[in-house]
Amino acid sequence: MKRWRWQIAAGPGDFLPVVIGCVMLFLALPPFLVLILGPEQDTAGLIKPLLFIISIGVLIGIGFVILGVQLLAMPGSLAYRLAHGRFFRR
Repeated sequence: MKRWRWQIAAGPGDFLPVVIGCVMLFLALPPFLVLILGPEQDTAGLIKPLLFIISIGVLIGIGFVILGVQLLAMPGSLAYRLAHGRFFRR
């Protein structure tokens, strides 16, 4: 029996990873910044675990955005070179 595979990106030109990454960043980045910039006085024991969990969400969101840029960028463009790690090649 053939097993069904769930894929987030169907191929080049698919923008779903960018949408997922933007939603993840929209949900995780504000609480991350609040915990970094202005933690409350009474939550000293909860800051480190919450910061760890929320930072994982931020990293996953950034990863999805980078994957989406890799799929959407045209070869030879600056976005393509930055997303694929080819900074200095022509």
